[in-house]
Amino acid sequence: MRRVLLASALAFLAACGQQQEEAPPAAEEIVMRVPPPWFICDGINEPVVLVFNRNGENVQVAEYEKPSGAIVQRNGYYTAEEGAAGSIMFDLWRDAGPGGNIRQINPGVLETPGSAYTPVFVSTELDRRDINCRWMPRTRVLGFTGRRSFVVHEDASGDLIYTAYNFADVDAARPIELSENGRTTTPFSVEVRDGAEAQTPEGVTYTFETQGFRYVVQLNRDGTGTLDVSRDGVAMQTEELIGYQQGTAQAQVEQPAQ
Repeated sequence: MRRVLLASALAFLAACGQQQEEAPPAAEEIVMRVPPPWFICDGINEPVVLVFNRNGENVQVAEYEKPSGAIVQRNGYYTAEEGAAGSIMFDLWRDAGPGGNIRQINPGVLETPGSAYTPVFVSTELDRRDINCRWMPRTRVLGFTGRRSFVVHEDASGDLIYTAYNFADVDAARPIELSENGRTTTPFSVEVRDGAEAQTPEGVTYTFETQGFRYVVQLNRDGTGTLDVSRDGVAMQTEELIGYQQGTAQAQVEQPAQ
């Protein structure tokens, strides 16, 4: 099985490399250069960010540590899905035997089922480590750079909120529960409300402003992105996104085409 996982990983990397070498298509035809992750688990009880990718029964997990933001390991598993009361369990296996599991909650059991803009992955056990995942109702974006993780989500009235969690504060981070089954940590480094969304042929941009500070999350259609911070019009820093996942309101998904 190790050879099968290795072969799958090499084929995936080769395909990505070939796609990067090709000339980009027209803006309206751009596809993700790197497929979006199955999900991201931003650990709230462990100083890690885990990026899960899935191809059928094969699961690859990239682990990034806090506070450095560096990748520390990549592991391959194969999975089997099993239903449970109100949730789905994904058992993870390696050549040597059980490697852990993933727990996903059925949106129907949430306080507000329609708040599940992203799949509700709440925890994972990897090689005997129990890791709880950050999850916010009505999440538009969950992403991370080498210095912080962040969430762009809506409140119940539709107001866009940007919240960032600096990796440098990981020693002080404490898990907390919020309304509507939210799970996150305190302290956060920044929280800004009343954001604006702009859709363009190149991607989507979220902009938040407060007291002279401007935070811009740019998500490109090729799978890349940036987090830009400026003050009084002067650029302070630009951080490349290492990974991100996007969410969509179920009402928007189910709305018939006009």
